Amino acid sequence: MGSRITRRASVEWRGDVESGAGSIALGSKAFEGPYSLRSRVEDVPQANPEELIGAANAACFTMSLSDLLSAEGTPPTSLDTKARVTMEEESGRYTITRIELDVVGDVPGCDKETFDRLAAQAKATCPVSRALAGTEIVLTSRLADEGTR
Repeated sequence: MGSRITRRASVEWRGDVESGAGSIALGSKAFEGPYSLRSRVEDVPQANPEELIGAANAACFTMSLSDLLSAEGTPPTSLDTKARVTMEEESGRYTITRIELDVVGDVPGCDKETFDRLAAQAKATCPVSRALAGTEIVLTSRLADEGTR
């Protein structure tokens, strides 16, 4: 049997969904912040579950891509990944329908075909993408020298 890693997070909520609020904390203590219904449906400076999912997917994908590039003999100087999470109302329920990952890599010695292939592999195999298998994940990848961001 392989090794097992367990990570923790905690959430506290007070009040009803409309006027209530809460806080999200990571077990590592790397992040703690407020959240509310407003943070999910408006642009307020609070965390929300969708952004956390996007950040988790982008972080996992980027780390996986770095590993694959390094194994190929072309470790990245930098990888810059942005995530966009779309939530839509379907049949009266909100659903995360799409995650867009956009990565720009500064990878000396790596050609576009290899970068795109490894980016697609990282998207398909990173643990967070696999956990989100019910959601469409769309990837755009390009090398930094392909043009401006």
